[in-house]
Amino acid sequence: MAEPSSRRIPVAVAMVASSLALAAAMAAPGLAGASTRAHHKHRAKSHGVVVKVEKASKYGKVLVDSSGKVLYFLTDTKGKKGKSFACASGCTGLWPPLLTKGKPRAGSGIAKKKLGTVKRGSRLQVTYDGHPLYLYAGDTRSGQMNGEGIKSFGGTWYALGGTGSAVKATLASSSKSSSGSSSSSKSSGGGW
Repeated sequence: MAEPSSRRIPVAVAMVASSLALAAAMAAPGLAGASTRAHHKHRAKSHGVVVKVEKASKYGKVLVDSSGKVLYFLTDTKGKKGKSFACASGCTGLWPPLLTKGKPRAGSGIAKKKLGTVKRGSRLQVTYDGHPLYLYAGDTRSGQMNGEGIKSFGGTWYALGGTGSAVKATLASSSKSSSGSSSSSKSSGGGW
């Protein structure tokens, strides 16, 4: 009889273990859901892009992304002073929108209240002072401003200063002071 009782102990232990495993599995979805919600909340916050202000060559301080690439906006050439508008799908290959997965974060020199987003399809595009922000494909490294003053896609592209204004005034004054002329090869639509 020693043999049958020794078999009962492992069976009893296995039954208790499976009962505990079943209880843990039943409680786990609630715990996993709470953990997952906390993880998603944290992840959404951490994925917001950073926008900051940095000095970009002779143009002064401008908005840049976290890697230092200059951010631009498209002005309306139809006389709506100070208005910007969205780049249609045809121009996003040259002017990719600055997209974010979470709320954009204000880096140095940025007024947090001016940062925002607009829906772009199912994604969020970052705005500053109401201007949708774009990168320029011709800027291959940080600090370059090859897109400044380009006229294309129904408007003119300008980098934004920390105040939310175009840096074109800075460009015009630096062009006049350095060359005695206010003309610019880029304002005619070049850029590459």
